[in-house]
Amino acid sequence: MKQVFIADTHFGHDKFHSDNWQVKFWKKYNSINNDFILYHLGDLSFIHNHEYLEQIFQKFKENKHCKNIVLILGNHDDKANRYLQHGIIACDKMTITYKNKEIILTHEPIILSPIINIHGHLHTKEESHRDYYKTNENNILVETEKIYYIEELIKEND
Repeated sequence: MKQVFIADTHFGHDKFHSDNWQVKFWKKYNSINNDFILYHLGDLSFIHNHEYLEQIFQKFKENKHCKNIVLILGNHDDKANRYLQHGIIACDKMTITYKNKEIILTHEPIILSPIINIHGHLHTKEESHRDYYKTNENNILVETEKIYYIEELIKEND
């Protein structure tokens, strides 16, 4: 099963995105045609009411290949129980294994991470505050508006 990563969608707040980003995003997302687990690395939405979140999760589930959704909570997300009622796994961090490598998933980067850390929060590789977080070669950023497979992320890191 594929592992797909996204971060910092900030649904309900277009300030963070380019024009028509959602159209492009959903088109690419819906083109994934292998079974996958979706890992959203935080900052899902600025709107936290039940109905709005249900609409977002229904859009994710419209791709019949999406078998599960894991939300790593970000600084703009609500508490985990808000997402559990939608059948979404929600937690502050999670450890997964890929090709015998331990990988920790977080929203913010782990400072000087001793293991591979896939994270969001910084939005782009060019953001000026990357130095503040003291990232190193073990920190792998999932950029805003992009969709990644784990193979792409780990390959970039090897």
